[in-house]
Amino acid sequence: MKESKLTYLIDPLREMLYQFDVIIKGFRERSGLRIAAITCGMLPNEIAACAGLLPLRLPFFAHGRCACEGLSMIEKIEELYDCLVVPQGCAGKGAIPVLPIPVHEFKAPQGWGAQSYRLMEAALDELLQLFGGTGFRESDVDTLRAAVREYNAVRRLVRGIASVRRGKPDLLSCRDLAVVFEAAAVLPPSIVIGYLAPILDRLNDAASGCSGGMIPALAYASFINDASILDEIEEAGCLIVEDDFCSGRRQFEMSYDHESDNLIPEILDSFSYRPGCPSVRPAEERVELFYKMIKGEGVELVIFLEDLCCGAKKRDIEALRIRLMRSGVDPLVVSTADAVEKVRDYVATL
Repeated sequence: MKESKLTYLIDPLREMLYQFDVIIKGFRERSGLRIAAITCGMLPNEIAACAGLLPLRLPFFAHGRCACEGLSMIEKIEELYDCLVVPQGCAGKGAIPVLPIPVHEFKAPQGWGAQSYRLMEAALDELLQLFGGTGFRESDVDTLRAAVREYNAVRRLVRGIASVRRGKPDLLSCRDLAVVFEAAAVLPPSIVIGYLAPILDRLNDAASGCSGGMIPALAYASFINDASILDEIEEAGCLIVEDDFCSGRRQFEMSYDHESDNLIPEILDSFSYRPGCPSVRPAEERVELFYKMIKGEGVELVIFLEDLCCGAKKRDIEALRIRLMRSGVDPLVVSTADAVEKVRDYVATL
């Protein structure tokens, strides 16, 4: 919604994102960690981090396209990151300019379960031997547990903010929520975590004047650099309660038991069930791992923002549209130019 009573809570995160390069450079120098710029959540961050390679997602500058297309806007990238990691088969890889840091294609596996996580294990080991200085099998268990606790805390805070906002959409706009997602993915977890907890506490305490009655919807696109289109869609009568964005809620969907005696196998197995992106998984797998379940989570409509999709996302729209209709969830294919009109027309038919 355009109304945002608590938008001031997000201002510190906005300011940090404006200065992301200064923050990451300073963190890199102080921590001594190697930092990998990643284009999406293709690997379990905590395993890489405990082996000395901290994955941070690239900030998005290229609206509606892959994060790779914004690389040319990052000055002196070698002072921020030690390498760039993209999933093998990434639809945006062709947009990568000549860089002063190495580019690694990560062999993100398809499928799920035992076979998939064994392939993930091999891909992670290759990455970490190249850039982390040690394979994850040699990682210290206590260091891994500490990393898992920290990532768990960030993810739970982000999920909590999104969940409370679902019932109180007038407190934070979609633009505000997008800043939360972006900061939590782009900045080191140890830096951002202290800014997220007060936001969730204030949201829980604040009263909402929203009367409800909006249609719960999922928005589908690649990277959203300006979430104002989502606020306009909400003004037209559909509440964005879920998304399938490269830069959205799905980045924070999993937490792990840091006290487990089999932590690495459990992380790898759980991670293999993430739906991922169309550059990594075929549409059939993404349906099985995600779209089959959205009706049970209260989603009644999927809004495909076609002009904000990369080639891989756009390719899957028709297959997903057909599967959604069969499952009883309405699909609506729109562009940013006609989204509000089409959503209003849809709401008027109900």
